[in-house]
Amino acid sequence: MTEKTDAECEEALRSFARITGTDEACAHFFLQDVNWNLQDALDAFHEAAKDIPEMKNSLPKNPSTSTGPSSSQAKSTASTFTLMSWNVDGLDSANLKTRFTAVCYIISQYLRISPDVVFLQEITPPLSKLLRENLGGEYSVLLASPNQEYFTGILLKPTVDYVSHACVPYAHTSMGRSMETRIFQAYIGGKKLRLLNTHLESGADFSDTRTIQLKECFDQLSCWDDGETFVVFGGDLNLRDKEVKDIPEGFQDAWVSSGSNKNMKFTWDTLKNDNKSVPPGPRCRFDRIFYKCNGAFSSVDFALEGKKRIRSSLCFPSDHWGIVVTFY
Repeated sequence: MTEKTDAECEEALRSFARITGTDEACAHFFLQDVNWNLQDALDAFHEAAKDIPEMKNSLPKNPSTSTGPSSSQAKSTASTFTLMSWNVDGLDSANLKTRFTAVCYIISQYLRISPDVVFLQEITPPLSKLLRENLGGEYSVLLASPNQEYFTGILLKPTVDYVSHACVPYAHTSMGRSMETRIFQAYIGGKKLRLLNTHLESGADFSDTRTIQLKECFDQLSCWDDGETFVVFGGDLNLRDKEVKDIPEGFQDAWVSSGSNKNMKFTWDTLKNDNKSVPPGPRCRFDRIFYKCNGAFSSVDFALEGKKRIRSSLCFPSDHWGIVVTFY
């Protein structure tokens, strides 16, 4: 297979964006999987739009003005439930719009079905606008504290019926962190669904604070656990293994219960991700999902996303990999 030159790839990027009315982040997403063949990428783009009508509403050329998908759409009766969690590194201004647009396309195109629920961390006010423009036609966009410098958010497909939401600041935080809780009633294995998305205190020096925050989250999970509700908790927890203690009874770590695949262990990996100007070496499992199915599902798969570079900027969508958990 003949390798395309940089000039040929750049021309393919521009041509794809011009023909489809999208941008180079979208172009890169489709071209990279077909050896930068323009026609093959265009065919894949139009096939995806046909298979996923919602995708048309997620394109930047058609900004959505709605507050979210119609609640009249059919509720999920599927035998699987997919959740993605991603720290999008919204505080780093380098290539931010391009990077975040790539995040949005990956979410929309994941396995051509897109996740049922997405936990996001490090959303900023400018990114919240892009989020609604890119994904507002496909998801309800629910934000924790949009008046702060940065905050968490949850994307909710119309297959999940939203009931209520609360954002609870931690009693101990110097970084404005909070528990973002979403309470949903959904037809997912006939079970109610409760979700907790959070971004725990960052840095090795804040281990004690982070441990206290984790306990607050675990206490919330225990309160929710009535033996009937499907409960999922996660986000960028910034955890070191030694900090994880007293997990509530019956709750599991998704990476562990899926088989502890070493190739998918590290979600902040400076050996493979050079977005940050730090000496390569640190590899951490900062991003985690804890859950208790209570009979809704019996198995779980775990995967990482966002591991391909955006060719136009030669960076990754974020300094974190996105994590994807599928229950079935």
